[in-house]
Amino acid sequence: MMVKMLKDIKNLAVIAHDLKAPISAVIDLLSVIEKGYVDDPNKVRELISRARQKSETLIKMVEDILDYTMLEGTSEMKREKLDIFSIIKESISIIRPYAKDRNISLNYCQKSCREKYVNGNDTALLRAFNNVFMNAVKYNRENGKIDTRCSENSNQTMTIEIRDTGIGISKEDLKNVFDIFSRGKEASKNFNGSIGLGLAIVKQIIKDHDGSIYISSTLDVGTTVNIKLPLFI
Repeated sequence: MMVKMLKDIKNLAVIAHDLKAPISAVIDLLSVIEKGYVDDPNKVRELISRARQKSETLIKMVEDILDYTMLEGTSEMKREKLDIFSIIKESISIIRPYAKDRNISLNYCQKSCREKYVNGNDTALLRAFNNVFMNAVKYNRENGKIDTRCSENSNQTMTIEIRDTGIGISKEDLKNVFDIFSRGKEASKNFNGSIGLGLAIVKQIIKDHDGSIYISSTLDVGTTVNIKLPLFI
């Protein structure tokens, strides 16, 4: 029990530390405006815009915490027959503007022209794919690529492969990639609002859909995420 308590305290410390950064930034930016240190209207607008962006980062972090809290320890969710191709395409359409901002090509290829169905929750699966695609954008390079391929396996499962040309993950960090609050050394160099819950959430969602997820990566080359889901027969 003491070990669990210490672990919980450590996790709370991590959360508090990561939440403090954007909160402090917002306070500092608003203080500059409040104290009248800036007279130029354009500069004021710039500071307000930066404060808004930091606030949006904070909201994203809180949403990740809430999502993980709701998902952990439960596999009960509304299920229905879903076309997995439609969910992937919807996720790509959501993430594409972010990829476009960094000149990253987002390519999609499915070997089957027919729909392929899974027994799942559309909101949860969409969140999982959004997280994976967003990681592929955030940790990619300018003018990089993200290739997505879907293929049906002989054991009535579907494999979705998402391969990027990003910064990659070291072998050491790859061992803990699904742990909560886990961020690799390379990813931590550029804080982007992630507190290391994204892949933990993805793994839990895929697990709740009786699927599996595997990640392989080479530092400075890229990362490949393989998600396997049982088909609805």
